Amino acid sequence: MPRKINVGIIGYGFMGRAHSNGYRQVGKFFDTGVEPALKAACGRNREATEAFARNWGWEDVEIDWRRLVERNDIDLVDICSPNNTHGEIVLAAAA
Repeated sequence: MPRKINVGIIGYGFMGRAHSNGYRQVGKFFDTGVEPALKAACGRNREATEAFARNWGWEDVEIDWRRLVERNDIDLVDICSPNNTHGEIVLAAAA
C-alpha cells in the first residue's frame, strides 16, 4: 500500500486544474510508491477556490498562501500561481 503525501496547491487557474488532474491520475501511469492526498487548495477568491476544490476533490480551502504553507498537515506545496509570485512562496514553503 503506497504511503500518502498531503498536497497543498496554490492557484486554481489552468495550471491548478492541470496539476489536480495529474495528482488524480498519476497512479495510472507511474508506480510512485506514494498516493497524493488532495488536502488544501488556496486562492485569493474564496468562492472560486471553493468551487475549484469541490470540482477537483480538494478537502479544504485557504485564501492566504501563508496559512497554507504553515499548516502541519501539508507535506508538499504545489505552486500554480503566476510565475512572478513563486519566489516568495517557495522560500516560505522551504523554511
